[in-house]
Amino acid sequence: MKKKQNEQKKKKKRKIVYVEDDGHTVYSMDNVVNDGRKKDKERVKLARKEKLAAIRAALAVYLPRLLMVIACFVLVGLLMYFWLR
Repeated sequence: MKKKQNEQKKKKKRKIVYVEDDGHTVYSMDNVVNDGRKKDKERVKLARKEKLAAIRAALAVYLPRLLMVIACFVLVGLLMYFWLR
């Protein structure tokens, strides 16, 4: 008897209750100003030699890190290959 009642309770679908917006404000947004436009950033003008020096410096910093990430992926791939072989 209890099994049938439990099964009937499980089979009943619950109604979804939608709560409408009541207009309650949690935080006042009066002082927030957003006119939808991005502010123009001042561009830095570099000479050709300075630009190449900046690119070389960035590569000197990021290239070893990139190579380490690629080496780790290769190492994990090799370990998976030999382990699952």
